[in-house]
Amino acid sequence: MHGLFGSLLQLLFLFSSVSAAPTKTGGKSFKIQRRATARPRSRNGVAALGKAYRKYGWEVAPGLTDKIRIPQNNSIKHAEGEGTVIATPEESDASFLSPIEVGGQTLMMNFDTGSSDLWVFNTELPAQQIRGHSVYDPKKSGTFKPIDGARWKITYGDSSAAAGIVGTDTVDIGGAEVEGQAVELATQITDSFAKDVDSDGLVGLGFGSINTVKPQKQKTFFENVMPSLDKPVFTANLRHHTVGSYEFGRIDATQFQGPVAYVPVDSSQGFWQIESNSFAVGNGPTQTNPNASPAIIDSGTSLMLADDAVVRSYWRQVEGAQMDESGTITFPCAAELPDFHIALGPSYRATVPGELMNFSRLGRNTCMGGMQSNQGQTLQIYGDVLFKSQFVVFDGGNKAVGFAPHA
Repeated sequence: MHGLFGSLLQLLFLFSSVSAAPTKTGGKSFKIQRRATARPRSRNGVAALGKAYRKYGWEVAPGLTDKIRIPQNNSIKHAEGEGTVIATPEESDASFLSPIEVGGQTLMMNFDTGSSDLWVFNTELPAQQIRGHSVYDPKKSGTFKPIDGARWKITYGDSSAAAGIVGTDTVDIGGAEVEGQAVELATQITDSFAKDVDSDGLVGLGFGSINTVKPQKQKTFFENVMPSLDKPVFTANLRHHTVGSYEFGRIDATQFQGPVAYVPVDSSQGFWQIESNSFAVGNGPTQTNPNASPAIIDSGTSLMLADDAVVRSYWRQVEGAQMDESGTITFPCAAELPDFHIALGPSYRATVPGELMNFSRLGRNTCMGGMQSNQGQTLQIYGDVLFKSQFVVFDGGNKAVGFAPHA
């Protein structure tokens, strides 16, 4: 940027950046316990896979799309064999959400390290699209201020989208407040968003460079609150069969074993992106992935999406495993699943227990794998399947991600 025009843009950036300020609270670290949704359901693995592909703009195979559109009156048994649940195609697969307050109004939100927008269901949407949601009403907030001319839009590869206007308000997460936090109010959403009735919005915890607000990108909640924290970090302590928590400003050493192994992050694309170049299956030898794609550590994706070389090597060790016509890896539910060992950075290797590689039941005897193909894309996505095996530290000060086994 040069001259007067560049100077004006720099001033605009400074104004929008400093307008969001953390409120001083009694402490400088805070924890948010996730809560079970009001409508617990068994996990819809097919929907989770389609959602992950859409999020990153990857093509969703026609066979997979057809499966996602299963009629709502179809039911399947729980993996434990108790009761029946609806295999709804709109199911978000988010069994646990986190409460936050926006302008004093409580919403149940997904925390997503794979995006950087804080957007909410609100009263600007048509009544039929907010049915079943808790919604934010800017008119009931004494601290909401619109940002004139600001807009946002998220578009996925299958043309699903959400868009709307932008304002600022006080956002409280776990007792820590940010005044003037950018809040994106949806005014248009496609049905795939409206039907996810468990979640009232999303808290993006990626890097602000991929925030979608125009004409001026906005900082994430973490970027705004980070200067006031004891440590410039947040942690994800997400566990199997329990709620787990997020904590900002503190690393709770009682929640993990051994030292935390830190891995440098490449944030140039706006993600918590690391190298992941080797792996092992069960008790087998370490294998190199010679053309390994970088991996995004993404709490907003349920599955692991890995390079085909990795996927083939793992599932060929599972008797009866196959890739069906839609590209989905399935296997007999009775099959024994080996542990999966994956390199995170140059020296740390995480172990994902075999039980976590069984993501969901698709039928009476058929289950869906927790690791699926990335369709030959140039990224690997490590979602909740990995998180449930590891205590994860997101270090904003050093741009690193740390890993340690759960205590």
